[in-house]
Amino acid sequence: MQDTWHFVAMEYYALILNRTYLVSVDATGIAGKVCRGLTAVASGTGLARHITSQLAIHDNPNDPSSYVSDHRLARQNNADFTLKYDGIISVSFNPNKKWGMGPYPHDGRVIITTPGKEREFIILGNQSGREIADRISKIMGRAV
Repeated sequence: MQDTWHFVAMEYYALILNRTYLVSVDATGIAGKVCRGLTAVASGTGLARHITSQLAIHDNPNDPSSYVSDHRLARQNNADFTLKYDGIISVSFNPNKKWGMGPYPHDGRVIITTPGKEREFIILGNQSGREIADRISKIMGRAV
């Protein structure tokens, strides 16, 4: 049986908002658990600076665990998801940087297509988006 492994990724939603997930992959499918609230770059002055500073990553942004809040991870969230492999049409990798990510390091995007929906996961920190897409595809028995 395949061991469970994880990666950390961000998904944009509602145009300007974002969700960060700890994504678990095993032999049965892929599950994402919201592990952080909104993420922003500390900028502006006064109140704007105060707000964006609270949303910014203050630890090493290259370390994917810097994006994980144990407090958030412990909570149930209606944005958590589970995808079984038989419901996934394709997995692909887009190496292009995502607009709007500012100084946050990321390695492209893993795109998971299901009937009626395409989910784009921005791979945060020092992780390989290509390797993640390849590993998922290999488990599914398909090539990227």
